[in-house]
Amino acid sequence: MTDISVIGLGAMGSALARALLRAHLQVTVWNRTAPRMQPLMALGADGATTIAGAVQASPLAMICIDNYAATKSLLGANEVSQYLSGRTLIQVGTGTPRDARESEVWASGLGAGYVDGAILCGPAGIGTERAKILFAGSKAAYASCESALRLLGGDIRYLGDSIGAPAALDLAWLSERFGVFVGAAHGARLCEAEGVGIDLYASVFAEGDTARLFADVIHTKAYGNPGATLQVWTAALQRIQGQANDAHIDREFPDFVSGILKRAIAADYGGEHIAALCKVWRKTSGA
Repeated sequence: MTDISVIGLGAMGSALARALLRAHLQVTVWNRTAPRMQPLMALGADGATTIAGAVQASPLAMICIDNYAATKSLLGANEVSQYLSGRTLIQVGTGTPRDARESEVWASGLGAGYVDGAILCGPAGIGTERAKILFAGSKAAYASCESALRLLGGDIRYLGDSIGAPAALDLAWLSERFGVFVGAAHGARLCEAEGVGIDLYASVFAEGDTARLFADVIHTKAYGNPGATLQVWTAALQRIQGQANDAHIDREFPDFVSGILKRAIAADYGGEHIAALCKVWRKTSGA
C-alpha cells in the first residue's frame, strides 16, 4: 500500500500531490483524464487506473475535486464505496458548511473517517511556509492523517470537530477578498479620472498587499493567464450567496458584487484576471 491517495489532479490537486512526494511519502494518484497523472508518476507517484483502485491503495484519500456533489458521485458508486470503510477521507474541494456537515454524515454511514479542509492559498503556496490550510473533523479522524497534512505547508490548522468551520472561514476570507477587489477597482477609476497613474496608486500599498497586486494588474493590463479566472471567482461568490441563504443572513453585499461580475462575464472577461471587472466601469457622461 501507499501512504496516501490524491484524487483529482487539477492545479491544486497536483500541487498537493507534489508536496507529499517531495516529503517522501508514497503517493497514489488518480484523475478522470489520465494524462494529468503522468507528470506526478514521473516524480514517483503510483498511478491508479480506476478511482476504486486509488481508494484501495491507501488508508488516506485526499479528494480535490471541484465540488462535493461530484465527490459523492464518484465515491458513492458501489464499486468504490465498498472500499471506504476503515479509511479516512480528506475533502479539500470547495463547498459550504452545510456541504461539509452532509459529507461527514455520508462518510460516517460508509464507515469512513472524515476530515474537511479549506485551502487559503494558491497552488504555488502548497508545500511552502506560505500555505495556510484549515481542517476540522473528529480527533480520531484528524489524528489518522495529521502527519501527512502537516507536510503541506507552514500554517496547517486543526479547528476541532466543528466540521463546517473550515468552509465558514474560507467563505469569510473570500468575502473580504471581494471587498478588496471591488474597492481597488473603483479606486483605480478614481485615479484615472484625475490623471493619476495606476502605478502610483499601486505604490501606496505595501509590497505583497492584495490591493497593490490588483492595481498592478490593471496598470499593466496583465489580465491573461491568472491563477484563478474571473469565472472561478464568480463560482466562489455563488457559494457565499448560498451560505447567506443557509445561514439566513443578508445577501446585499454578495449580490452587489455578483451584479458587477455578471456584467464582466457578459462582456467576455470570464477567462481573465478578476481585475478585469474594472473594464465594465466606464466614465459616465456627467453634467
